[in-house]
Amino acid sequence: MRNPNSGELFTDSDDEIAAALQDVSIPTLLLSCVHMTDDESVRQSILTGPLKPAGLFLNEVQGYMSEDDKAAARTLALDIIRDYRDRGCPEPAPIDTVRLKQMMTWLVAGEVGDEYVPMMLEEMGLDGRDAREGDLHSAPGARAEFPVIVIGAGESGLLAAIRLHQAGVPYTVIEKNPGVGGTWWENSYPGARVDVGNHFYCYSFEPSDHWSEFFARQPELQNYFNDVMERHGVTKHVRFNTEVTEAVWNDDSGDWALTARGPEGGTEVLRARAVISAVGQLNQPFVPDLAGAASFAGPAFHTARWDHSVDLDGKNVVMIGAGATGFQVAPAIADIVGRLTIFQRTAQW
Repeated sequence: MRNPNSGELFTDSDDEIAAALQDVSIPTLLLSCVHMTDDESVRQSILTGPLKPAGLFLNEVQGYMSEDDKAAARTLALDIIRDYRDRGCPEPAPIDTVRLKQMMTWLVAGEVGDEYVPMMLEEMGLDGRDAREGDLHSAPGARAEFPVIVIGAGESGLLAAIRLHQAGVPYTVIEKNPGVGGTWWENSYPGARVDVGNHFYCYSFEPSDHWSEFFARQPELQNYFNDVMERHGVTKHVRFNTEVTEAVWNDDSGDWALTARGPEGGTEVLRARAVISAVGQLNQPFVPDLAGAASFAGPAFHTARWDHSVDLDGKNVVMIGAGATGFQVAPAIADIVGRLTIFQRTAQW
């Protein structure tokens, strides 16, 4: 079975490949060439040669390399990719810990601690294997007697559910929203998107390169979590529109009693041997008590509870706060509002 991380067979022409190389991260390209080539001397020439990043900084994807070095790297890469294509795009050779550390050190232009290497091997899943699947060592019979409740179906809650599912542990996920995603379900304001690369929001065992943008927008990211939930059979274990209002531990019976309020307002008590809290930090908006706010006649709402029924076209809009969310909202609405005033306590950065 082909490693899903190794790409697919391609037959692009040399000109098409050369054109594509004009719009890539050169350090990433060269490390990809280490995987693609079957010539050890070429690998070493990349990792020990003069073409290398001068430094590493968040979102500086070219490693401060000069234009001449980037051009030379593209020429080198074209030969390697052409050869890889002509050999039928074979499965790359496995990367061991020594080679991976060498590649990591090359990329960051500095020494990398040994402790990071196993973590990165697991994260990248270069062998096509989920290193954490089936990592529960209790006997299968005992698992059936150990029901678990997960509170929250955001990124962490979904992960917990997937692992419980794989381990054969009976579980129920309680989610107050109508869908999966947590923060990425609740925050639907204009311009909502991740502020780091999409791959940081992918599970290591569910990598995806099917993004329309490097910084995915909220609907696309929420769809990713929904697809993962469906693919791993978690959906039927989730009780949506349900909120846990109380959790009490019973020392005598050795279990938890959770009071859950359902979509119709009624409550019931659920019991579990263990509870995993995945309620997150960004699901309860903080609305400051501003003098005179109650007498304001116009619509007012928190970005995490965006009122899509409000038409901002031509309106005089005031936005309070200029953090990551404000930095996304302002450009998204600036061209349609009549006037946008931003109150910020400190500069955005």
